Parts: sequence; C-alpha cells; structure tokens
Amino acid sequence: MRNFSRFLPALAVLSLVVVVLTGCGPGGPQLAPVEGVVTLDGTPLEGATVLFHPAEGGKPATGTTDAQGKFTLITRNLGEGAQVGMNNVSVSKEKKAETPANAEEGEIVDVVYETPAKYASPKTSELTVDVQPGIPPVTLELKSGE
Repeated sequence: MRNFSRFLPALAVLSLVVVVLTGCGPGGPQLAPVEGVVTLDGTPLEGATVLFHPAEGGKPATGTTDAQGKFTLITRNLGEGAQVGMNNVSVSKEKKAETPANAEEGEIVDVVYETPAKYASPKTSELTVDVQPGIPPVTLELKSGE
C-alpha cells in the first residue's frame, strides 16, 4: 500500500489531463444560429447559395436565399447554425444555362453565375463574419461592379 501512495499524485494529474483533453460535454465544434439577407446592388438576391467556411477548419454551414434574400444556415450532420468563430463567406447563384444546339452529348457547358465570380470563393470574396451565440441577422451586400 505504501508504494501505491507514491503514485497517487501522478495518477491525479494524469486523470486531470485526460478530462481536459477529452472535454466534459458532447464532441464537436460549437454552433450558433445564423440568419441574414443577401443583396446584389441593393436588391434582394433569390436562389443564392450562402456558405460560411470556418477559418480554423471544419464543416461549412450552408443556406439558400428566398425571394426576400433571406437565409438560415445549417451544418450537415452537426445541426443548426454555423461554427462559432471567424468564418469566410462565399455566395453564388448560377444562371439557368442552356446547352447550345451544336453541343455534343456529354459536353460540359461553362457555368455562368448571376453573382460576380469573386464572391463564389471564400478566398476571394472578402466577406467574413465572426459567428457568436446571439449574433444578430447578417447582411451580405454584393456589388456587380466588382
């Protein structure tokens, strides 16, 4: 018994480290509900895809705008909202592309966007949002001249 008592402090420290590293609650990143509006040149943008990409890595949250340009984000397999912290944002809306009459079967037609190309990538959009619990609705104002 005497030898065991010498290891007790080390066992206590090891137990504390395990608790800290594994956490006490459910796993995964913290999410916060996010909703907002997307406009293009001041007009609500319907049918656009909005993606919040966590700057620290993780699953992006996505939403689609309605007729008033409003969206609500979800993160697949994780739940409602976006990952808490800084998020890089991308917004895109494809135009309905028609296949040219002279196109061959299986030919890939270039995708044409209603939104400026810079907004389609979180690396070039220059749109960022710091998601926090209780965040007010977000306004994403896109400009076609950019």
